[in-house]
Amino acid sequence: YKEVLKPEEFEVFSRLRDWRKGVAEQERVPVYVVFTNEQLAEMVRKRVSTRVGLKEIEGVGEARVEKYGAAVLERLVFNPVPA
Repeated sequence: YKEVLKPEEFEVFSRLRDWRKGVAEQERVPVYVVFTNEQLAEMVRKRVSTRVGLKEIEGVGEARVEKYGAAVLERLVFNPVPA
């Protein structure tokens, strides 16, 4: 995803991926059960900032938003890139 995301987007994607790995390990499930790479990348590309926005990502339903929404939205923060 480093090739398709802008540097600031990839930074956020990486943060989400690291969080997802920890959740998956804790829940003893494969990482894709939490969210797929494509879902994470789409969240980043669309700069999702609400629970409604999360539900607009293909394959993300109410159950995932309830379970992971707050944690994901907390990590979907874009820091300005210095010029």
